Amino acid sequence: MKELFSRRGLPNIIQKLKNGEKVTIVYFGGSNTRSEGYRVMTTDWLRGQYPNADIRSVNAGIDGTGSDLGCARLETDVLRHEPDLVFVEFVGNDGGVPESKARIEGIVRQIRKRSRLIDILFVYTLKERDVVGFQSGEYQKGALMQEEVADYYGIPSIHLGVSVSRLVSDGKLVFTARSGESFPGVVVFTHDAIHPLIPEGHRIYTDTITRSFERIRELGVNSGSFEHNLPQSPLVPANPWEYAAMLALDGYAHLSEGWSYLTGDDFALAREYNWLFPGLWRAVDPGEAITVQFQGTHIGLFDIGGPDSGRLKVTVDGGEPFLVDRFTPYNDHNRNQYVFLPELPNGNHTVRFEIDNEKTDKAAVFEASGNERSKEHVQQHLDWYNQTVIQLGKLLVVQPLL
Repeated sequence: MKELFSRRGLPNIIQKLKNGEKVTIVYFGGSNTRSEGYRVMTTDWLRGQYPNADIRSVNAGIDGTGSDLGCARLETDVLRHEPDLVFVEFVGNDGGVPESKARIEGIVRQIRKRSRLIDILFVYTLKERDVVGFQSGEYQKGALMQEEVADYYGIPSIHLGVSVSRLVSDGKLVFTARSGESFPGVVVFTHDAIHPLIPEGHRIYTDTITRSFERIRELGVNSGSFEHNLPQSPLVPANPWEYAAMLALDGYAHLSEGWSYLTGDDFALAREYNWLFPGLWRAVDPGEAITVQFQGTHIGLFDIGGPDSGRLKVTVDGGEPFLVDRFTPYNDHNRNQYVFLPELPNGNHTVRFEIDNEKTDKAAVFEASGNERSKEHVQQHLDWYNQTVIQLGKLLVVQPLL
């Protein structure tokens, strides 16, 4: 199986690196990108290859997030840094959902609309469940969808699972082992079937990326300044995701009186997440609401969930209310999370989010997910779980032209 599809290469950043110029590389993805793994190792390798270049690396990875949130946060987290190269890593968190192709294309089109000189590189990580497919000569479903986008826009891509799976087949790598387990002479890749260990697992990812970079450089595909293509028609017909954005609540939403805006100066949780949000809008009582009027196809919330999280009663355009629970099976601790409402017809909409007076059976949520440890945590901290708190960071919208 091929690990590299070079397509139109990385002409602009390679030329700048050769010239010893200043370049900015943005690593855009989920937890594998956010960690101090392939992102740091790849940048260090590039600095060794091009000692005269001034290489700036930007960490735009956020744990547990996919390309849908990626489309919305692209301006804030990627484009404002004026990148020369953007790594895109969302295959793991997208999980092969059909919408992934449209969202990845939305990311590409936003980048290309900003500048057709920005190089883009798709990297596909893998989970343990993907190994069998690779051993049978099959790429992940999500990667194949992204490959359609890569073909359409001439974007190079790297299948990191090819090398990892080959090492598994050769008996040189154990994909997942418990912490403390030792296999002499064999690399242990992860402890959780998803996240490579640092440095061992991420070193394999990095070696694949740098080997592919060398190959692209040797091929000299479109070397020199090159304007990448931006077809007038998207690959996915009527694709709205190039019009996604992330907005501050104030100015776009009407909040009832019970909401408080808290910053890191006066609230520890806001301080913990100040790398994501300048502050948090927080409400604790049922009945507190926010109302948003917007034009578009999608609206969502980027928030902080935890044991105290409540659920929202949502009404769209005065229709029948439905519930959106902001407590999830992962909320035995505070964590960033997000949700989009189902797609709407493109047009003007009024959406009301109200804290529901009914409480989620949080122990039952953990039990249904097979998490007995967290179920016990509920009994140990009933006061913490027996709340209906909502903590909002940003609004998410998709607003194609009418």
